[in-house]
Amino acid sequence: MLAFVTTCWGLLMGLAPLLQVRVIVRDRDSGGTSLGWVVILLLGFMLWFAYGVVNHDVPIMITNVVSATVAATLLIVARIYGKGLTERACPGASHASESR
Repeated sequence: MLAFVTTCWGLLMGLAPLLQVRVIVRDRDSGGTSLGWVVILLLGFMLWFAYGVVNHDVPIMITNVVSATVAATLLIVARIYGKGLTERACPGASHASESR
């Protein structure tokens, strides 16, 4: 029973970044999203998937395939709507290019 509950919870946690994807698409701006955080999540999910493969642990493999897919989706969407990343990272960058 515990394996079932933890697998379901792992899937729910893996789907959670879709909430951030929804906000990015709605606002058409990923400026509030740390790409470093997304990359760390993605690498972690990939490592946990590898752990599941080595140990033949199907629930770990399933939850981390879903999680990695969602994290990769978040990374792609954040890059597509990344105009806010540059503006917030370098506040004066847009003004410097306008004065030229």
